[in-house]
Amino acid sequence: MRETLLFAYHGVAVYSSDIKSLREGHWLNDTILGFYFEYLTHDILRGDSSIVLLKPAVVQLLQQQTDLNSVLQALPPDLYKHEIIFMPIGNGTHWSLLVYCRQAYPAPFHYFDSMANANFKHALAAKLKLEQILFGSQQLPMVTHSCPQQENSYDCGVFVVLFADLLVRRYADLRLPPKMPAQVDIPRAVAVSYPAPGTIQRPMSPFAQAAGDGPGFDIFQPTALRAPVIDRTFWWIDYGDLFNPNTARTMLQQLVNQMQS
Repeated sequence: MRETLLFAYHGVAVYSSDIKSLREGHWLNDTILGFYFEYLTHDILRGDSSIVLLKPAVVQLLQQQTDLNSVLQALPPDLYKHEIIFMPIGNGTHWSLLVYCRQAYPAPFHYFDSMANANFKHALAAKLKLEQILFGSQQLPMVTHSCPQQENSYDCGVFVVLFADLLVRRYADLRLPPKMPAQVDIPRAVAVSYPAPGTIQRPMSPFAQAAGDGPGFDIFQPTALRAPVIDRTFWWIDYGDLFNPNTARTMLQQLVNQMQS
């Protein structure tokens, strides 16, 4: 049976078969995971280039490729200039999340796994290769975080989406300048129709909107973005911070449907 291309989004082609991975009981595939990372990059992080989310295929190269030149060709240019890098770690049956953050002292690497440390050796392989690219032979500390755990064998990819979405939003919010009282009360319709010159309107992610975290968008000047202060509480993720995996699947399906319309 011939595949049906549903849509293409910044280099990610989503086919009808990929949608099946959003159903309950299915393992989220690399296409859907890569699509959501691109969505965060180009929609939710619009106007902020300090954050980079690597595609699953690129991270696979970090884990497995011994030829450093091949890896460098696949990575975004000037990777060392980015402040925080998100990496989905996959082994073919499980997903987890590795994050590098320049401002996180004393440990710049942070690891989140919804199935204990099932992917630790794969995360370590990606970490060592990234260190080689960014710093030469220097090895830096990595913190393995206690985080919400999946109750089955297939929700790992959904947890990676939820972990990444939450941490991306936290970091992006810390980068925003303080809001003036007048900004807080701008009616949505007016702000959307008449943006101030030099400003960027950035929508909130579906999960932020569903949680009621603000009016559904941020308005800011890119030149006003500031360097965030990252403390240990930044990395804390509790069950109350996340949506139920099945609810998250439904929300991802709704986003995919919007992309097709």
